[in-house]
Amino acid sequence: MENHSIHDLALFLDTDLYVLPEERKQLIQNLEKQPALSVKNTVQEVEIREEEESISMEFEGGFEKGVLIAYEGQTLSPHLSELLFKILNAVGCSLKDIALLSSPQIEGTNMEIIQALGPEKVIVFGNLKHDLMASKRKNYEIQILEGVEYLFADELNAIHDDKNLKISLWTQLQALFNISKK
Repeated sequence: MENHSIHDLALFLDTDLYVLPEERKQLIQNLEKQPALSVKNTVQEVEIREEEESISMEFEGGFEKGVLIAYEGQTLSPHLSELLFKILNAVGCSLKDIALLSSPQIEGTNMEIIQALGPEKVIVFGNLKHDLMASKRKNYEIQILEGVEYLFADELNAIHDDKNLKISLWTQLQALFNISKK
């Protein structure tokens, strides 16, 4: 059991696992000692060192395709999680390809940390109390700032309940991910 990754455990666990703050350092040390895993569906951490001060940002996913997704809310309900993963699947992504952040996770960071992460695409669902929102002009309009593509949309709950919002989102996602219309 100790040699299995979080991904392996997810195959038979149907509830969320939480790492307690006092266990976090030990978990990170154990992960650093292990050889690299082929698929990283674990919580990732990005650090910036500033005058011996460490600032970090935790997120869910592997971030292999450089897509950062932030959503309004503490957690995703099962139906919103299902919607998000259907959206990701439609654009050829999965959890291993993205960095998924809730509003409390992203609101505790600054733009320097997000820039250090180096996303190619940023998708924001809902309104966040973060400098990232200063880039927002209008929902469902792709913007390119400093080489990063941004797409802002309504919160996932509103999209889930409104067919017109789903159509608007899908139209922009096709452009963002270079998907030809069929």
